[in-house]
Amino acid sequence: MDFKKLNTKFFKKFLINIALIVTFWLLFYNLFRNIWFIDYIYEEGIFILTNIQIFLSKVILSIAGYSIEVYGKTIKIIGSYGVHVDRGCLGRNTLGLFVGFILAFPGKFSNKLWYIFVGIIIFLFLNILRILGLTITDYCCREYLDFNHHYVFKIVVYVVIFLLWARWIKKYSYFAEKKVQNKENL
Repeated sequence: MDFKKLNTKFFKKFLINIALIVTFWLLFYNLFRNIWFIDYIYEEGIFILTNIQIFLSKVILSIAGYSIEVYGKTIKIIGSYGVHVDRGCLGRNTLGLFVGFILAFPGKFSNKLWYIFVGIIIFLFLNILRILGLTITDYCCREYLDFNHHYVFKIVVYVVIFLLWARWIKKYSYFAEKKVQNKENL
C-alpha cells in the first residue's frame, strides 16, 4: 500500500462510513431489535447458524471416527464433558467488524459484496474448525480447553481476519483501483 496516496478525501469518506456503520450497528441492537419481527428473524438466524455449525461439526467428527452426542447446543465426544456452542461462540461481533471494515473502506461495491460473502464462508469454516478443535481438546486434554478457547482459537481467527483485510486493501479496495489506473495511464 502506498501511504503517499492517502489523502483527506479518503480519510473523510472512511470515517463517515465507519460512523454510519457503527450508528446502524447500535441502532440495530438498541432499537430495531425491539421490533418483534426483526428480533424474530435475528433470533431464528442465530438458531439456524448455531445448529448448522453443530451439525457439520458432528458430521466431521463422526467421519473422523469419534462417537458423538449432541444435546441442544452441546456437542461432545462420548467420554467427555462436551462443548456448549452459544451465541457468543458464533463470532458475530468479529464477523460484524470484518463486514463493517470492508463496507467502510472505499472500493467498488460489487467487489465488496463478493468479498464479504467469501469472508463469511471462510469465517464460518474457521468457526467449525474451532468447535472441532475445542471438542477434541475437551476429550483428550481438558486442562487445555480454557486456554485454547480464550487464546489460541481467537488469535487464529483474528490473524485470518487481519489477512483478509490486508488482501482486501491490497487487491480490491480504492488503493488497488488507483494502482491499476496509474499503470494504465503510463
